[in-house]
Amino acid sequence: MSILAFATASTAAAASTVASTAAAATESIPSEEVSKAVTQAAATAGAIGGIVALTLTTLMIFGLVWFVLQVIADWMIFSKAGQPGWKSIIPIYNVYVEYELCWSGVFGIIFMALSVISALITSGPNPPVWKTVLEIIIGVSGLVIHFKESVKLSRAFGKGIGFGIVLFLFGPIGRMILAFGGSTYQGPQ
Repeated sequence: MSILAFATASTAAAASTVASTAAAATESIPSEEVSKAVTQAAATAGAIGGIVALTLTTLMIFGLVWFVLQVIADWMIFSKAGQPGWKSIIPIYNVYVEYELCWSGVFGIIFMALSVISALITSGPNPPVWKTVLEIIIGVSGLVIHFKESVKLSRAFGKGIGFGIVLFLFGPIGRMILAFGGSTYQGPQ
């Protein structure tokens, strides 16, 4: 069901509920006043449903455009580094290749393994304290590896530690700068 259809159905259901509640609660009020109140309530519900549908649709379109830009940016980064662009769109393998471009593919595998282990440790409600502590240690280790990879990727393209911090904190924006900017691949540093 599309967002617009969902919002329309929700609006119709809300108007119907308002109408039946208003009719039952106001039997002593003249019917023209009840009719006017129901019409106003239905119009308000319709306006709110339309605003929600428009907002969600806009966010979905923006997200799709952002995703496409990221795919293009990763493809261009891989191409600048002498790798076929298609390697950037294969999940898991793209992380390994990216780590190979600037550091070592082994650290890419370790980074992905830490992410999976962290997710598995805390599955279930109310994990014991030792699991929470272990997850924090694993999470911090993953962040350290990712930070180091961000700095190494920026240096591999001739940029400094400042740009590495940008890549770490604002990865998608940093990747677009690497892809569409004038930087050239210089190899692992």
